This record gives sequence, C-alpha cells and structure tokens, in this order.
Amino acid sequence: MKHRISPTLFLTISCLLLGAFPALAGEWQKTEEDQWQYIQDDGEPAVGWLELEGKRYYLDENGCRKCEYWQKDDGAWYYLDEDGVLVTDSWVDNYYVGEDGKMEKKR
Repeated sequence: MKHRISPTLFLTISCLLLGAFPALAGEWQKTEEDQWQYIQDDGEPAVGWLELEGKRYYLDENGCRKCEYWQKDDGAWYYLDEDGVLVTDSWVDNYYVGEDGKMEKKR
C-alpha cells in the first residue's frame, strides 16, 4: 500500500520548518575607529538612509552611522540624535523638525 502526503500536510510542515529559521538580517558592527556600520546580508556596509524597526538612520559614503549631526538631503536638513536616529516632531536647539524629520522653522 502506498502512502501519499496530502498537499495540506506538506504545506503545513514546510511552513513550520521555514518559521523555525529566522530570515537573514544585517547587523550593527563597530569599526576599529569606534564608528558603527550596518553590515547587510551580502557583507557590504549599508550607505545612505536606512530604516530598521521603525527608526531611520543615515550612513555616510563609508557606511558609518552619523550621530549628533545635521544631514542635508535633497535640499532639506535632518537631525540625527546621539544614537544616530532621525529626530522627528521635536525641537533641536533652535530648530523645529517635523514628523518627517525635515527642519521646518527656527525659534
């Protein structure tokens, strides 16, 4: 007698196995110069804007995270806090940044 695995059972087992292994994700690594880089799955550092877990970061052309820094992008200014996270809907010194992080006005 031959046994056949039903397509539903096969899909269920496949989903359970795939769910047991987390998706590959990049990771933060500290450089010898005490800079932080986000190394992607392919082993290369991320460059430019990076969004992780609802937070936005900016990484320079070398892949280093910018912190406590005003970043100009496409004619607008954005502020990155001490952890490198884009500041939104807040005052930074004498400047207000809106919900999208763009500097909107001066006090």
